[in-house]
Amino acid sequence: MRFLRQLGLIGSTFLLSFSALADGADVSSITDRFAKLGIVVEDVAPSEVDSLFEVNTNQGLFFATAKGDYFLQGKLYSLDEKGQFSDVVAKRYAEKIKDYADSWIEYKAENEKHVVTVFTDIDCGYCLKLHRQMAQYNEAGITVRYMAYPRAGVASDVGLQMANIWCSADPKAAMDEVKLKRTLSNKPENAQTCIETIAQQHDLGAKLGVRGTPAIVVDGGNIVGGYLSPQDLLERLEMLN
Repeated sequence: MRFLRQLGLIGSTFLLSFSALADGADVSSITDRFAKLGIVVEDVAPSEVDSLFEVNTNQGLFFATAKGDYFLQGKLYSLDEKGQFSDVVAKRYAEKIKDYADSWIEYKAENEKHVVTVFTDIDCGYCLKLHRQMAQYNEAGITVRYMAYPRAGVASDVGLQMANIWCSADPKAAMDEVKLKRTLSNKPENAQTCIETIAQQHDLGAKLGVRGTPAIVVDGGNIVGGYLSPQDLLERLEMLN
């Protein structure tokens, strides 16, 4: 992580001059160069930007030249002829969130206007406050989908407790009991089988840029904030639309 601090998280605009590149990425070269920074490359794929490749890693998404001799990390925007722009990285992860449709815990609004994904921790004061107001979020037309993000780590006591929730016969009821009553009366015997689910969701949250909880992610993949009251969140979502 030291190199990220040195780069100031590279949240600024970049002007890079690239030399001539080969037709495809040299995955071995990219992997070796990133490994020297302590980053594990998971896969490399062409990006929407000429001469840049998407490099998925254990520390999130990077963009690199064919050999990995230049790279950037942070926000990358696409801009059309009408001046409409979108966050390319956020869109990528928004698509990945959809892969978890069978494992998120959903509180669906009857008159749904907006959908948010909330990375949550059961040992987080503002997460509990948000949950106590769930009916108000739903009444405002906001569907909330929970994904696990135990701040103490997947292997922590909290991580195991969250695995108990996800492995329960009724995860939604288990979440209500834990967050509202601070107990879980019927602990499943197979909780260990859900540790991997918690790990996958935690990993995705980290790649999205989640650093604390609750982290509210909108459809486009952007994190709009930590805790927001039902009215404040509704106003933020309406503004984004």
